[in-house]
Parts: sequence; structure tokens; C-alpha cells
Amino acid sequence: MNNITGTFTFPADEPALADHFPDSPVIPGTVIIHSFVSVLRELMPEATLSVSKFRFKSFITPAVYSYSIEAKPFGYACTLFKNNAKTVTGRILVHTEGDGDA
Repeated sequence: MNNITGTFTFPADEPALADHFPDSPVIPGTVIIHSFVSVLRELMPEATLSVSKFRFKSFITPAVYSYSIEAKPFGYACTLFKNNAKTVTGRILVHTEGDGDA
């Protein structure tokens, strides 16, 4: 699989924001990670995926963000960008039958 790029839109009316700092909304990390997993799930519906080493360098507020998902030997390196700066990085691992850790 080639590298994937695109945009994620995290709207201000995102249901997860109702209790997540209502006066100063911040997108929960689980919503961001789920966005990356959803992209790969579309391409590999039968794969067993797990997340690893996600790091958040700044708060993610409602807006449109660019992302990249790069194929690596371990699976995929995920990056979320804000104004061309890396704001979130992490890995999504792909397990195959017989891996032992799936």
C-alpha cells in the first residue's frame, strides 16, 4: 500500500466535545486515533490493527487538519499536521494470523 494523505475535519459540533472542555473545546485523543484507524479500516477491512506510541504535541481544536499515513515495516506511521507542523504522531500496527500479539 502506498502512502496516504488527506484531511480530517473535526467540527465544533462534534458530539464528543459536549463534555470535553465546553468553553474551550479540545478534540479527544481517541477521536483523533479513531480517524486514523478508520482510514486504514476502509482499505483493510479484515486486518487486525492496534495503536502504539501516539504522542500529542499540542491541543487539537475544532478545525481541518492535514494528515499522512506512511507504510513502514512495523505497519503505518501516522502524522497529523497543523500549519505544516507535526501535532500528533503515532503508529498503527497490522497483525497477521499467527503473530501472537493480536
